[in-house]
Amino acid sequence: MATEEKSKFRLLVFAPFGKDAALISEVLLKSGILAEAVKNPSDLAQYIRDGADAALITEEALDAQTTRVLGECIAGQPPWSDFPLIILTGGGASTPLTEIAARSRAALGNLSLLERPVRPATLLSMVRTASRARARQYEIRDHLEELQRTHLALREANDRLEFLVEQRTSVLRKLSAQLLRAQDDERRRMARELHDGLGQSLAAAQINLGLLSSNGVADSGYLVEARRLLGQAVSDIRTLSYLLHPPLLEEAGFYSAARWYIDGFSKRSNLKVNLELPDRTSRMADVVELTLFRVLQEGLMNAHRHSGSSRVDVRVENGKSTITLQLRDYGKGLSKTLLERFRNTGSGAGVGLAGMRERVTELGGQFEVKSDQSGTTLMVVLPVSGDKSSSVTDSLKNTLEPNHPAARFQA
Repeated sequence: MATEEKSKFRLLVFAPFGKDAALISEVLLKSGILAEAVKNPSDLAQYIRDGADAALITEEALDAQTTRVLGECIAGQPPWSDFPLIILTGGGASTPLTEIAARSRAALGNLSLLERPVRPATLLSMVRTASRARARQYEIRDHLEELQRTHLALREANDRLEFLVEQRTSVLRKLSAQLLRAQDDERRRMARELHDGLGQSLAAAQINLGLLSSNGVADSGYLVEARRLLGQAVSDIRTLSYLLHPPLLEEAGFYSAARWYIDGFSKRSNLKVNLELPDRTSRMADVVELTLFRVLQEGLMNAHRHSGSSRVDVRVENGKSTITLQLRDYGKGLSKTLLERFRNTGSGAGVGLAGMRERVTELGGQFEVKSDQSGTTLMVVLPVSGDKSSSVTDSLKNTLEPNHPAARFQA
């Protein structure tokens, strides 16, 4: 159904010669069809742009200028519009004017020819056909406008939802960062308590047992075993304390702590770890060194527990303002579904990967996981200053390019 403003069909009549315009208007008016005479091509084009529904033109009026003006006007119509044109031709033999009309069909689009002399019934039938066609076009227009309004409303709703999600995500990231910092603080406190509290108590007990032995107390098998167990406990407490928060990380930096940790990890896990460090090393921001160390810890533990790989390659590389850490195992890899879920939502791959990514994201870094049946690669790029404004995107891109030295870990 046409809209209310188009409920009355409006036909333009361009017949500047003779009495055709008056006769056509009279016939149409008797049938309740509004026909409006037009004097020149410019007015014809303007009325079409202003909302006329169809036009009837005599072929003698369809000269080169009129065809050009009319063609340009129709070409500028909206996509839903296929403006109906009725050309009133002469009867009988072809003339140069009828040839012009024929050649103009492609440019004028929806063109119908009505041969003179015209019977009123034929004229009315053709005009009503044009009216119904135009009404369907208006229905399409209204439908498209409704779709556009709906699309706009959906886009606005989507923008609002995205804004809310972004707000919630920002809050969750801040909470996650606070939890990670609290976790690091708690690890530091526990390490200190184990070393300074329980560790010292066990060491004192070890000394007392030694004094008992030196004071002539029988060096029985029970005493020997007690001293051995106590020594093992002291060693385990010291190792646990260092793993929770290695003092070497604060005293000597990430590179020394990484060597120490990998050496001990290889012995404890029987996993061969190949470590490649840059020739020149320097201290970085404390938070960067701590993040790199935690990623190294978690990455090696994941490889040991889940990959089934017998070796891991660890590579650290310095950039101008970034540091890159890459871990590559040769195990069974992550499933494609699990990897996609982790990339899209951050879930599905355990808290280890999620925690690593949160740590890296908090510093404005890049965290990338690649995995297939040949193994898994973790890639971390961080600004050495710990400044979020530092750009690491190019560094990550370059590191992953095929010709880059680190690309051999991508095999």
